[in-house]
Amino acid sequence: INAEYMGSFSLVATAERNFGQMATALTTFMPQRALEQLCDSLDQYLLTRTFLEGDRLSFQDICLATQMPESVPAHCVNVSRWLDTIRHQQEYHKAAVKSQQPPQAAKPPAAKAGKPKSSAAKGADKGAAAADTEGKVTFNIDKSVNFPGWYDRILDAAELVDRSYPVKGMPVFRPYGYYMHNAIMNFIEVEWEKLNIEKGLFPTVIPEAFLNKEEEHVKGFNAECFWVEKGGLKKLEHRLALRPTSETAMYSMFGSWIQSFRDLPLKIHQTCTIFRYETKDTKPLIRVREIPWNEAHTAHASPEDALHLLEEAWLGYRTLIEGQCGVFGLRLRRPDWDRFAGAEHTDVMDHVMPCGRVLQIIGAHYLGQKFAKPFDIKFLNERNEIEYAYMTCFGISTRVMAACISMHGDEKGLVLPSLIARYQVVVVPVLIGKESHAAINALAAELVQTLRAAGIRVLLDDRDKRPAEKYYHWEMKGVPCCVQVGPRDAENRTAMVVRRDNAARETVPAADLVGYLHHTFARQLEDMRRKSLAHFQDHVTICNTLEEMEAAVRNKGGFARIPFHSMGMDGKEADQKVHELCGGEVRGFCTSDPVPPAGTKCLITGLPATRYGYVARSY
Repeated sequence: INAEYMGSFSLVATAERNFGQMATALTTFMPQRALEQLCDSLDQYLLTRTFLEGDRLSFQDICLATQMPESVPAHCVNVSRWLDTIRHQQEYHKAAVKSQQPPQAAKPPAAKAGKPKSSAAKGADKGAAAADTEGKVTFNIDKSVNFPGWYDRILDAAELVDRSYPVKGMPVFRPYGYYMHNAIMNFIEVEWEKLNIEKGLFPTVIPEAFLNKEEEHVKGFNAECFWVEKGGLKKLEHRLALRPTSETAMYSMFGSWIQSFRDLPLKIHQTCTIFRYETKDTKPLIRVREIPWNEAHTAHASPEDALHLLEEAWLGYRTLIEGQCGVFGLRLRRPDWDRFAGAEHTDVMDHVMPCGRVLQIIGAHYLGQKFAKPFDIKFLNERNEIEYAYMTCFGISTRVMAACISMHGDEKGLVLPSLIARYQVVVVPVLIGKESHAAINALAAELVQTLRAAGIRVLLDDRDKRPAEKYYHWEMKGVPCCVQVGPRDAENRTAMVVRRDNAARETVPAADLVGYLHHTFARQLEDMRRKSLAHFQDHVTICNTLEEMEAAVRNKGGFARIPFHSMGMDGKEADQKVHELCGGEVRGFCTSDPVPPAGTKCLITGLPATRYGYVARSY
């Protein structure tokens, strides 16, 4: 929060291990008046924090919370959410008892007149978790009113990532989460194989001289690079960058591989990690410093061939993202001030997250000859003339997974399409009456073998836990179908199938189970796609006044379509005005949109409008 406070707090945290003593010491350093004065700073600080790390609260969280004033300034929504989250945890109540301070009821900030609550402020009215009679915490967060809290909590609860690794912006992918990302990467790799885009792997480090070859590119990425300056104890003669993207690494080799038009097209992709020194607040899967992704790079003999390949790549991406993940977004061409550094033009897909902010999940760039010239990628064409190659690059990252789990999840946890589910089915024996245990376990084991032989990813949950506890666990983990086997099922050779997405259940003969599940996976995906498409379509608002634009962006969320005068560099100043008005930005324009009719004025400048711009707030 500030150097004096954090230094004092660190001293206390190191010296004391008793909740009561620590709370008393903290009061000495930070009286209530000072805490109130620091609410603004604390609100900003909490943007970089995850309130629950591995289902545990930190000493600092608990002790600071016991000293916080009951009411918090209305605009400090992050402080309110933080307090509410903490005060629902058992550790807080134990600490409050030890420090002889009764737990305070979390009070949401009073909304200012005329302005609706933000999603985070509304989330203060909802519990982050509900404790059952045995004291076990179950997942229960309403995503529609507290999406940030939902997202942070589900990453931990479902064991997707672990953020305790001591390097900011570099969480650990846990196996359950990494399976999802890997499934997405594997699917797109198959799509690239269909387009004869071959898989390779290039070095992680890039000589600084390579980055400097393309002036616009290095200007865009230089500040984001991690630099390697020593090898062992010896200082390197030339710095090496951990790849922020791979254009310069790949194109340094393309020049030696391409001599003639017969060597074209050259199409290569790689699944790897890139590194960017992200200075904004990091968020797992969305904004990190080590980014797992797949990137493809191609070189062609003509601009027509390059642009055609980009359209084929878009079909592959849509097959994955819309067809298999059930996620929809708007394809936009970025304005000139926001295109990829070194590209002729940049096309993206922006997806509307449940909170109303948009997230870029596809980036596809037509590079023209901008990289071919500095990297000397030229060929002898069919007219026996030397010509520079025309190039493209495109990629997706963990943001696809983030969009998928965010779009489909609910207050009970994850809801996964079968493509990315580590387990598509969990079989749960319902052991009632000791005399039927053997028959139930035998049928459950048989079903698991049958499903596995049919290519269905299945797990037998035979842990020594109550059936209901197992149901809630796998419900939170998002497994598409739960197959329950009880005494009647063992007797009749049936099973009860429960869908995760809508809780529909049906008794199915064991002999028909494989076909039924395959059909159910398809129906689930269609239902998820329909809901997702409706969400997307509902969050594109046509606006003809500044008031409509502000209301759409600030209150409803998603895109506000406005007449805009220019997507060239002369439009950048108007984009800054957009941000001042509504907190959003001009994300781009749809090339398929008609141009505004003659006489249409730009909503921001009053100049003749040349395009419809899409305004939104982004991550």
